[in-house]
Amino acid sequence: MDLKPLPRPEHPDPYTVLERRFVYDSPWIRIREDRFRHRKGAEGRYAVCGFRRTACGVLALDEADRVVLVGQWRYPLEAYSWEIPEGGGDTTESPFEAIRRELAEEAGLAAQVWEPLCFFHTSNSSTEEEAFLFLATGLTPTAGHHAEDDEELMLHREPFADCVRRVLSGEITDSLTVLALLALQAKRSGLGADLDAALAERFFQRPQDHPSAGRARWDQLGAP
Repeated sequence: MDLKPLPRPEHPDPYTVLERRFVYDSPWIRIREDRFRHRKGAEGRYAVCGFRRTACGVLALDEADRVVLVGQWRYPLEAYSWEIPEGGGDTTESPFEAIRRELAEEAGLAAQVWEPLCFFHTSNSSTEEEAFLFLATGLTPTAGHHAEDDEELMLHREPFADCVRRVLSGEITDSLTVLALLALQAKRSGLGADLDAALAERFFQRPQDHPSAGRARWDQLGAP
């Protein structure tokens, strides 16, 4: 069943930007502070975090319907986390190219069948970061498995249904993993919908060829 677009105001953007100030820049993230005026009269400041790399993840399922999970310590959380293979792609590679590489590097696996699963914004109150999630099947071992100098990874395969239960119990909390598992569960329950065709193409295109409005803003502003 085709879904009609949700309603939106005729003039959706209520902000007038008065000033922009770069605060921090690195190979991974950049931060700026914007001073704005809202059309209702309020003035304030908005801190925006931009991610230079594209968030990608893959829900890799083996022939026994088990999910390939990667365990690692997450520094900001001060906690151990079990997640699907994921990583960041730069502007020279598509989300598909990036996550195919990550699956090989983190899990030592290749997949025969790939399909887009879900697209979302990770935290739209503070960043323009986008996430592209894939479903991969037909897994085979491949060369190239290695961890970075600052990574200690564990590998584990867990039945899909148990992974969903661990999401609902709060044991699995990584956002890419949660969305991937629940998206596939929705599809298996008959609630799935096809991705918009233009959006589905972006899974296989390089970000520099289709910059989002939020990411394009940084290029328009120039370097700090």
